[in-house]
Order: sequence, then structure tokens, then C-alpha cells
Amino acid sequence: MRTKMILATMAGSLALMATGTASSLAESRPVPAADRVVYHGHKEKGSPCEGLAGCTFVQLKGDPKSGPSEAMFTLKAGTPFPPHWHTSPEHVVGVSGVMLWHVAGKKTYRVGAGDFLYYPSKAVHWGKCAQGADCVYYVYDSEPYDFHPAER
Repeated sequence: MRTKMILATMAGSLALMATGTASSLAESRPVPAADRVVYHGHKEKGSPCEGLAGCTFVQLKGDPKSGPSEAMFTLKAGTPFPPHWHTSPEHVVGVSGVMLWHVAGKKTYRVGAGDFLYYPSKAVHWGKCAQGADCVYYVYDSEPYDFHPAER
């Protein structure tokens, strides 16, 4: 009986030591970037809003100069954006307001809260935020971001 108690005590001590070692190892490991908290304020200006009054954006993830990226845009109500295209296909999700989004050779799409719009690489598009409310929308580009002015 005494031997069993000693073995049980030793097993318990080993378990506690292993737990302590595991937790100290976990604390010393670097946290992967995907598991870090990230915050960006929604008042950034510059590319991709360069020259577009009434536009702000937040770069959420990725580097638009070198690879895939995600961003949130806000356009003031009534703000148009000119015809242009990107090398990357674009994935757009409406968050609030209504965007009137034209894609050359297609119809006009009303992109509101929860709506999704995809168009392929080099698709000429233009549009505006409808009157009544500012437009907020999410954009995912799978390639580096670029902007090429175009004609309708």
C-alpha cells in the first residue's frame, strides 16, 4: 500500500512538472501572426483612395503592394468612382449603404449590406455610392493592388 502511495505521489509530481514545463514552453513560443490581435483605424488616406474625395479606407490584412490583401472602404453618399481596372480579380462585400457598381458589358449591380460581387481580372468597372447613406464595403484582392484608368 505504501509503495502505491509513493508511486501515485511521484506520478502526480511528474504530471505537475510536465504541465508547468508545457505551459512555460507555450509562453516562450512566438505567437503566429494569424493569432495576433490587429487593429486599424478607419481614417487612412492615400492609395487606393488617392485623388478620390470622400473616400477613406482601412488596410485590414496583407500588403497590397506585394500580394493578396483585404481592405474596408468608405465612400461618402453620392461619391462616384471613375472607370478603371485592376490586375487582380476583386471580391466585394457590401457592409452598409448602397453602391451602384457598373461592370463593362454587364448590368449595374446594387451592392448593399451583405451583397457579394465578384469580377475578373482587368474588368473595367465604375460607379458611385447612392444618395442617403455613406457606403462601406469590403474588398479582397488575390494579387497585388494596382489601378489603371479606363474608358467606358
